[in-house]
Amino acid sequence: MSHGIVNYYFKSKDHLLSAVIRHAFQLILQHSILFLRDAKTPRERISAVIAGNFPAELFNQETATAWISFFAEVPTNSEFARLQDMFYRRLRSNLVFNLKQVTSPSHAERIALGISVWIDGLWLRSGMKQYGIDRQAAINAIEEYVDVSLTQSVRPATRNRRHNTVQRRVTRPLKRR
Repeated sequence: MSHGIVNYYFKSKDHLLSAVIRHAFQLILQHSILFLRDAKTPRERISAVIAGNFPAELFNQETATAWISFFAEVPTNSEFARLQDMFYRRLRSNLVFNLKQVTSPSHAERIALGISVWIDGLWLRSGMKQYGIDRQAAINAIEEYVDVSLTQSVRPATRNRRHNTVQRRVTRPLKRR
């Protein structure tokens, strides 16, 4: 694309980058909705949100480079900060809602943050020529993180009930004879 065409349609580099990121956000949202339609369980919905963040036509080095430029501008550009905040709030909401159905609220928040960090990191990785990663490997890495995290933080009601009983016995005051 020539500089003349870019300058004709966009007032600045920031306007161009904003348009690219808005389009990427829209594609991610569309893919997430599409995958969520087929998901039946909370765990499947978590997977749908993860896969939705890696649309096949979007997860490439060129788009990842735009994301990197966007992230670099967030601290100094209020419009970009607003877009990023909106994206993170939506991602967190979708993840935490479903995670709370399979683990405690505090673990749901922690796992959702971890998924978000994984997503950002894998997009960053895909922008690097030498250390790039393909879409399926990215999804698999996050799925493994979720599986391990959920195994370590099973919902308290389903966790070892014997542990809960022992805990109650220990904290109960002793009767005097």
